Amino acid sequence: MKVRINRLILALVLTALAVVMPCIAWYGVGWHAVDQQAQALLTSADRSAAEISARLAARLSERLSALLEAESQRPFYHYQAYFHDPQGASEGASVVPSPLVSGPGDPLIQCYFQADGETGAVTLPTAEADERLQQRTPRKGADADADRQIQRELERGLASILFAIRGESVPSPIRGGRLAQPVQTDVAKSRQQVTAEPASQQILNAPEQPRVEEMETQAWEQNVDAQELYSNLREGKKADSSAGRKKKKSERVADQQVQIFVGPLKWRTVYLQGMPTLVALREVTTPQNRRLQGFVLSTAGLADYFRAVDMPARLLPGRPRADTDAALELGGESWRVSVDRQVGREKARRDAVLLRRGFLRVFFAGAGIALLAGLCVVGLVWQADRLARQRAQFAASAAHELRTPLAGLRLYADLLADGLGDPSKMKQYAQSIAGEAERLGRVVANVLGFSRLERGRISVRAMPGDLAVTVREGLDRHQPALEAAGVKVVLESPETMEGVLFDRDAVVEILQNLLDNAEKYTRAATDRVLRVTLKTQANRAVLQVMDHGPGISLEHQRRLFKAFERGRALDTPAGLGLGLVLVKALTEAQGATVSYADNTGGGSVFTVIFHVQDSA
Repeated sequence: MKVRINRLILALVLTALAVVMPCIAWYGVGWHAVDQQAQALLTSADRSAAEISARLAARLSERLSALLEAESQRPFYHYQAYFHDPQGASEGASVVPSPLVSGPGDPLIQCYFQADGETGAVTLPTAEADERLQQRTPRKGADADADRQIQRELERGLASILFAIRGESVPSPIRGGRLAQPVQTDVAKSRQQVTAEPASQQILNAPEQPRVEEMETQAWEQNVDAQELYSNLREGKKADSSAGRKKKKSERVADQQVQIFVGPLKWRTVYLQGMPTLVALREVTTPQNRRLQGFVLSTAGLADYFRAVDMPARLLPGRPRADTDAALELGGESWRVSVDRQVGREKARRDAVLLRRGFLRVFFAGAGIALLAGLCVVGLVWQADRLARQRAQFAASAAHELRTPLAGLRLYADLLADGLGDPSKMKQYAQSIAGEAERLGRVVANVLGFSRLERGRISVRAMPGDLAVTVREGLDRHQPALEAAGVKVVLESPETMEGVLFDRDAVVEILQNLLDNAEKYTRAATDRVLRVTLKTQANRAVLQVMDHGPGISLEHQRRLFKAFERGRALDTPAGLGLGLVLVKALTEAQGATVSYADNTGGGSVFTVIFHVQDSA
C-alpha cells in the first residue's frame, strides 16, 4: 500500500511539474507579447492621428491660401449691397446689385462683411440688399435675425482693430460693442487725406503694398450713394436733372481720378459669440473713410471639410499642444488642426481586448488539453497500479483455488496408492478425487475463459433449441458435486422449451458458475436449498437461480460484474472473482441479458433472459 501511494503521489507531482510549469511560462510570455501588441496598437493609433492632423493641416492651409488669393482680387465695392461698376457705363446713373447679395459661393465662407473705420458699424451685403435680389434663400425670419446677430458680434470682435485704425486706445468697456464717439468725415477732407500712406501695413501687419484701384469721380460718387440711387431707380425717380449733372460735371476736373487703397487679405482671430473665429480682413482707404472688409470662416463648412477623415478633427486657436496637433500656416495667426485620438484609441483598445480574449481562449484550451493529458497519465498510472494489485490478488486466489483441490487429489490418491484408509470407502475416495478434479477443472476453465475474454476471442453461436433439456443436462452434470457440498438443488421447469436462441455450451457454463457462486455464499446459511426456475414470459425465456444466502450489498452490486471484484467481508469465501464476469460476457454474446435482484426473505436472484425465435 505504501509503494502504491508513493507511486501515485510521484505521478501527480511529475504531472503537475510537466503541465503547470510550462503553462505558467506560456502564460507569462504570451501575456507579455499580447500587452506589447496592445501597446503597439495604441501607438499606431496615435501615429495615425498625428499623420491625419498633419495631412489635414497641409491640405487646409493650401485651401485657405487659395481662398485668400481668390478673394483678394475682389473689388472693394463688392462688399456693399449695390455698386456702380467702373467698367460699365460712365454716363448717367448705373447701379447694380453686388454678387455677394445672394450669399457666399464657397462652403468655407460663412458671410462677407464691411466695417466702417469711423463709426464701427458693420454691414453685410445679404442684410442690406432688397429681398428680391437674393436669388438663393430670402433673408427673413430666422435668417434676418442671424444676420443681425453676426453684425453685432462682428462689431464687438472688430472694435479693437477699428480703434487701432483710428489711432486711439481701446476704451473699456466698449459700449454695446460699438465704437464710442463716432467721427463724421466729409468727402472733400477725405480726398485731401487719401494721398497719405495708408495705415493697413501697421494695423494688419501686412508687409505687402496695398493695391490701388482708380475710378472716375462720378463713378465714385455713385458708389457712395449706391443704395439710395438704386432705390430711386427701382421706384422710377430721376436721379438728377441733366442741367444739374452738367453743372456738376463742369465743376470737375476732366481727368481727375479717385484712388482707393486696398490692402491684402490677412487672417485674424476674432471672438464671435465668445468663441475664437478665423476672419479674413483687409483695410480699405477711400476718400470717404477707412474701412475693414473681409469674410468669416464657416464653422459648419470646416466641419464638413473634416468629415473626409475617419477621426474627429477640429480647427482650434493656439500652437500645437499634443502629438496629434498640427500647426496651420496662417501668416501671423497661431491655429492648429487637432485630431481626437480617442476614436482611434477606442478601436485600438477593442482590438487589444480581442487579442487578449483570443490569447486566453487559446491558452485555456491548451492548458485544458495539457491538464486532461496529465490526468490521463495519472489515470493510466492508477489503472496500471490497480491492475497490478488485481493480478497479485488473482495470482494469490488462483494459487489458493488450485492448491486446495490439488491437496485433496494428492491425499486421496496416496490413500488409494498405499492401501491406507477404510477399504469400504474406496468408492467414496474415488468420488472425492473426481469432485476435486472437477473443481480444479472449473478453476482452469474460468481462467481460460477470462483469457479468451480479454483477447476478444469468445466464440458463441446462438441457435434455436430446447433450453429446458440443456438446463437439465447441465444441472445433472453439476448436481453430484453440489450435493457432496451439502447443497440441495430444486428445478422448476417445463418438459420442453423449444425455439429459444442460445448456445448450449455457454448456457451450461453460465449455469455452472451461477450454481457454484450460490454454493460458496450459502455455506454459512441454514437453508442451503438452491432453486432453479425456467419459464416463459412475454415471448422471452427466463432462467433464474435463487439462494437463501446473505445477499449482496448495494455498494458491491455496482461492481458485481467486474473482474476480480469480490466481497470484502472477512468471511468471504475464496475465489478468483471471474465467474460472474464470464456469466455476463457469455450471456451478452448470445444476445441475452443478465441481472441481479435481492431474493424475497433474503438471498440473491440471478436472472438470465433469452430471446425466443419468432414462430412466423
